[in-house]
This record gives sequence, C-alpha cells and structure tokens, in this order.
Amino acid sequence: MQLIKSLFCIKGHDIAERFLAIAIGSLMAFSFFNEAILSSVIARSLWAVIFVSLYFCSALRRCRDSGNRSSIAFIATILFALALTAIIAVESSSSYITLLPALLMSLVVFSLPSTTARVYVMGYSGPVDLSGFSQPEVAPRKPMSNRIEPSLFGQSDAADEQQATYQQSLQAETVQTVEIAPRLVQNDFANLLNKFLTGNKTLAMASGAILVIISVVVIGLPFFSNNLDETAEDEELNQVEEKQVVEVKERGNMLAMPDDFYLLLDQHQALIIHFKADLINNGVIWSQATAQGDDTCEVIEFNRGDKIRTINVEVEADGSYYVNFSPLDTEELVTLIAKRGNFGVCGYNFSLKGSTKALNSNSIYADLVN
Repeated sequence: MQLIKSLFCIKGHDIAERFLAIAIGSLMAFSFFNEAILSSVIARSLWAVIFVSLYFCSALRRCRDSGNRSSIAFIATILFALALTAIIAVESSSSYITLLPALLMSLVVFSLPSTTARVYVMGYSGPVDLSGFSQPEVAPRKPMSNRIEPSLFGQSDAADEQQATYQQSLQAETVQTVEIAPRLVQNDFANLLNKFLTGNKTLAMASGAILVIISVVVIGLPFFSNNLDETAEDEELNQVEEKQVVEVKERGNMLAMPDDFYLLLDQHQALIIHFKADLINNGVIWSQATAQGDDTCEVIEFNRGDKIRTINVEVEADGSYYVNFSPLDTEELVTLIAKRGNFGVCGYNFSLKGSTKALNSNSIYADLVN
C-alpha cells in the first residue's frame, strides 16, 4: 500500500530512472489493456485516466527533484493524455504515432539533473514511508579479543563451555546498523541527454513540432477521407434530386377527370394520377425500389379486382399526391380508367363515372384507349 501511495504522491521527489520506468510502464500497461482486454470505450477511458494520473505525479516529482518549474510536467502530461485519447478514439494502429511527441517530452523530463542530495528509497524521496523496502547499510564492529586467560591448576569442562559461549556472543555483535546518508543521484545518460538538448534547443523544438504535425496528419487523414466520401455522396444525392426535380417539371398533358383527380404524362409517357388530400405528408411516402412507406399506395385497385403496381407516390407541400406508374403500364391503366367504375389508391377512392367522355376529349389519351 505504501508503494502505491508513493506512486500517486505529488509532494515527493523522483530520480530520473524511476520516472522513466513509470512512464514506459504506464504506456505498456495501457497498450496491453487497450488492445487485449478492454473493449468498452468507457473502460479504456477510465484506465487512461489512471495511467495519465500516474504519469503526471511522477513528472511533477521529477521536476521538483531537479528544481525546475512544474509547467514542464503539465506539458508532458498533456501530450501523454492527448496520445492516449487519440488511441482510444481512432482505434487504429496508426494512432500510436501520437505517442512520439509524448515520448520526446518524457525524455526531456528524464534528462533533468537532480540538484540536491536526498535519501532515496526505490528512487523516491518524500512523505510516504518506504523504509520497509530499504536495506540499511552495515559497518563492521571491532571484535573482542578471543584470547582465553590461562587458569591455575586448569578449569573444569563447564567453565570452558561458559567461556566459549561468551566469546561467540561477542563475535555475533561484530556488526551494527548505520543510518543511510543523503546522496546526490546522477545518471550519466540523463546528463549526456540534458547537455545535448540544452545545446540544441532549436533542433529539439523543431523535432517536437514536426512530430506533432505528423501525428495530427496521421490522425486527421481518415476523418478527412470520410468527409470527402460524404461530400461525394451528398453531391450524388443532390444530382439525383435535381434530376427528379427536372422530371417533375416535365409533367404535362394534364387532363381533369370528373371525380376531382387528374391524369398526367411525364417525358417517358408514364401515367401519373394526381389529386389533393387534406392529410399532408411531404416527400416520397411509398417507393417500389425500397418497398418502404405507406403500403396502401403499393397498388392501384379497380372495382373488378384489377391491380397495377405503382413506382412511387410523392406528396408535395400543398397536399398534392402524385402517383407514378411505369411507362409499360400506361396503356392498360388508361383503358381500365375508361372501362371500370371506380378505383382506390393510398386509402382514397375515386369514381370513374364519365371518365370515357373525359378521355376522348384529349387526343393523346383517346389514342391510348382506342
């Protein structure tokens, strides 16, 4: 428990090796849980919060140990958190490239040199007691003389045994515990890296900026591609809608029928039955292509049981219904309208009384009947 407390302590100090071990350990543990165990985004996010907190606390202790401002720890943690967020959100192996800026900043934190001698236990110095994990140093104690004084007229066996026991007890006390002294911890590789980064600040900053740009491009490219695909689909849909609008504008040869409905023909000579209703449902309310919508509009049914399928049924803003048929059915439909007594479509019924006279008044429809 004390060890865990020291990992999340924000008041202590960490040596360079401990910070690097925590940073790499957090990354590897998160990657393992993210790829092999966790499938829920919420669970992945919770683990990410834990590892980001662990990383931040260690980075803060490292900055304090080196006498630097805590802003470095905040910058490193933000890059680390953004990388884990991108990995969770994108769910692609390419998202791991976002770790490069975080790793570069972690090396900067790692390279910061310690400035004060302290007592470290497992690389940590602070208010959390880790003495149970330490091994105290020992120093030799000058042994007592092992010389046995001679005795007059000799000693008994019991006296000899008592003397030997006494000498062994003295020899067992030849060591004593020595308290650990504060020391200044230095890491040769960290010092070398710090000298390089200090002497090449422009190069380090440029490298970091390049890595950030690469990460943004790699992460943003899939979303950009998806947006392009969606734009292309929208343009295609708009073209289809525009084409449909053009086709609607080409409705012609309107002929009024006795029971308040109209016949029209489109540019392909497909028959259209048009009427107005009180119930307004804008848009396509039935389509044969998708077989979805108001199934009462699926067919037009005449009084003697004749049925013909509709292509689709559209309703415009003023409640105008347009029942569209295939050009292959135009002649049969006009003939049925002339010879039957009534029909029903979309839940509405219409009388065909006087329809023959109306059809004969228009030469186009009259030719279709005859």
